[in-house]
Amino acid sequence: MLQSSRTVPPHRVPPTVAIAGATVWNRREAYWFLVAVIVPAAWWSRHPALVPYVFAIVLLGAVVFRVSAVARWMSMLRWGVIADVETIDTALRGGRNLRLAHATGWNVQRRWYTGVVTESTVRYRAGEARGHLFVRGLPFTTGVVLAHSKNPGSAMAISDFPCGLQLDGRGRWAASFPTGFWRQALATVALYGYAVAGLMISLG
Repeated sequence: MLQSSRTVPPHRVPPTVAIAGATVWNRREAYWFLVAVIVPAAWWSRHPALVPYVFAIVLLGAVVFRVSAVARWMSMLRWGVIADVETIDTALRGGRNLRLAHATGWNVQRRWYTGVVTESTVRYRAGEARGHLFVRGLPFTTGVVLAHSKNPGSAMAISDFPCGLQLDGRGRWAASFPTGFWRQALATVALYGYAVAGLMISLG
């Protein structure tokens, strides 16, 4: 099945990927919003002149992070080739309660998971080049791995992308939003809306 999908890049990447990347919920991003803006709110009342700068820095950092992530995803999908997985080494990384994405072939399941989290070292081959990547979450099994044709040392598991993906025999990606995605998107918009509103109020 994977062999029949090995087409030569560049591939056409649908705008769905950019939309998903721009609006997907990111818990680390939310954490830093919380730490930088909400937690020290009482302190801001004593230093109101600093508030606009804090909101501006947080917003700028978040936007730069998102834009770079979307650019990385788009580049990988445009120039990626399906790599052959050679070996997998898995190590335990402690217990967690978090939302994980796990791939079986092209199929990616996203769900809340409570238990031991692992880190899999996946060694792959793309043409004559070899490399490795780390996949955190559930143990890596048979998920698709994409290697960048212009930089084979760079690779991503299909579960690293924020949307469902399939590559047809003509080199075109089909992308779909995962279940519950729009709830995440609304939460992301609300988070950014709060930050923008805070910046405007602090400037006003």
